[in-house]
Amino acid sequence: MRYRQFGKTGWRVSEIGFGGARIGGLLAQDGGRVTSLRLLDAACDAGINFYDTADMYSQGESEILIGKAFRKKRDKIFIATKGGYCLPARKRLIQLIKPFAKPIVRAIGMQRSAIPAALSGTLSQDFSPDYLRSAVEASLRRLHSDYIDLYQIHSPPRHELLGTRLQDALGLLARLKAEGKIREYGIALDSVDDAVHCLGMEGIASLQMPFGLLDPEALDGVFDKVSERQYGIITRGCFGGGRLKQSEADLREIEPKWQRVLRIKRLAEQMQRSPLEAALQFSLGNERISVTILGMRTSQHLAANLQYYATKPLSNEEERELLATVWREGFA
Repeated sequence: MRYRQFGKTGWRVSEIGFGGARIGGLLAQDGGRVTSLRLLDAACDAGINFYDTADMYSQGESEILIGKAFRKKRDKIFIATKGGYCLPARKRLIQLIKPFAKPIVRAIGMQRSAIPAALSGTLSQDFSPDYLRSAVEASLRRLHSDYIDLYQIHSPPRHELLGTRLQDALGLLARLKAEGKIREYGIALDSVDDAVHCLGMEGIASLQMPFGLLDPEALDGVFDKVSERQYGIITRGCFGGGRLKQSEADLREIEPKWQRVLRIKRLAEQMQRSPLEAALQFSLGNERISVTILGMRTSQHLAANLQYYATKPLSNEEERELLATVWREGFA
C-alpha cells in the first residue's frame, strides 16, 4: 500500500480508504457483524489506514463496528466520521426491533428501497453547535475512542454554506479540537460546485467530494483551488455507484449518461482492463487526491478492490484517452 500526505495535517494516509456506509444495518448479510469485523481487520492488514464512516450509517452501527475492530489498533488508523444528519425519535424503537426484523427481511428478500418509512426513518439535518456537540459525544462512545481523527460536517446544503449557522458549527468544532475530542475537522460535500464556498472557511483541514470517470467535474479547476489551500482531498464514487458494472439495457433505462458509460467500458476493454480497474487507476493518477474512498461489505469486495489497486498505473496515452472521453460531453 502506498501513502500520501493529507493536506497540511502531516498525516500519511493510504491511497485507498475504507468506506463504511455498507457495513452493518438492517439488511446486513453474509455473517453480519462477524463478517464486518473480519473485513475491517483484513483491510487493516492490507495497509488501509483511513476509515470513513458517519453517525447515520446504519444508525450508528458502522461506527460501532469500526470502533470494536480497532480498539487495540487505534494508533494505527485514522477514523473520519460525519455528523449533521439526525433521525426522528422513533429511531430508538427501530434499534430495539432491528434484531428481530433482520431475519424476516432477509427471508422475504426485501430490498432496501422497499423498507417502510416507519422503519427507515425520515432524515433531517441539524448543524447547531448544541446538536453537533451531542453528535460528537455519541460518535466517541460508539467508536470506543477518546478522539476522532477527522470530524466532517455531513452534506450541508448550499444555503447552509452561505449562511452564518455553519460558521457557528465550525466554531464549535474548533473548541472540540482544543478539548482534544477531535484532531481535525472538514466538510463532506454532495456537490463539487459547493467546494468554492468552502475555500475561505477558517480551520478546516479537508473537503470530501464525488469524483470519478462519471463525475469528473472537480478537474475543472476545483482540485487546483482546494490544493492551494492545502486541504486534504477525499474523493468518493470512483466506481460510479455501480453504473460501470451495469448492462447496456439497464443503463439505457435508468442512466442519463449511458452513452458515456458505454464509451468508458469499451475503452477499458481496448486497454485490456476492467472498467472498475480503469476507474480506480484514473482516480489514483491524480496526485492532488489524498485518499480515494471505496465502499466494501465483504472480503470479496476487498480482494477485488486490492486487485484493481495493484494493477499498473494508467499510461499517459490511456489517461489522455479517458480524459477525452469524459470531457467530450462537457460533463453533461
